[in-house]
Amino acid sequence: MAMAMKRSTRPSSDSSAEYYESRDFTELYDEYFDRVNRYLRCRVQNPWDADDLTTTVFLKALEKFDQYSRTSPFASWIFRIAHNTYVDFMRKNREFPVDQDDLLGGEPDDTWQPERQALTNEEIRLLRDRLDKLTQDQRDVLTLRYFADLKISQVAEVLGKTESSVKMISYRALHQLQKMYERGEGE
Repeated sequence: MAMAMKRSTRPSSDSSAEYYESRDFTELYDEYFDRVNRYLRCRVQNPWDADDLTTTVFLKALEKFDQYSRTSPFASWIFRIAHNTYVDFMRKNREFPVDQDDLLGGEPDDTWQPERQALTNEEIRLLRDRLDKLTQDQRDVLTLRYFADLKISQVAEVLGKTESSVKMISYRALHQLQKMYERGEGE
């Protein structure tokens, strides 16, 4: 499966150059595993489900790797698989997306002072409450953009939307969050 080809990307000075991904699956797995897992942990209630979904995503990707065209970024391709796997999981389990305790919390750091930990937990809870008030499209765009670290063009490809619609959804979601913070909603 490993192919020894040169990886070329679009240089900023020559927009006609073609993108070609030559890395093998193992290298791509190593680079994207944590990002896919972080994205799925933001979307499902149970971290074990997120781990299972991440495994499923990479198994699907491995099975279909020969169908990956390599002329578009791997991130767009793998996050399309991750998003579709998440949607299938939600349909199958009829689960509500985003658990209040698992969205941003992560593992607590015992080295922090208790006061700081309490303040951080409260800030995370407030953010979670506010994110829950956004539309599903807004949550999809923000989680792909900020938790999966995808570019606008990649988010658009994953969600099957235009870049301009993703920008507008992101702008409106961030603007709405800002208004919620200014009004003190959820406190």
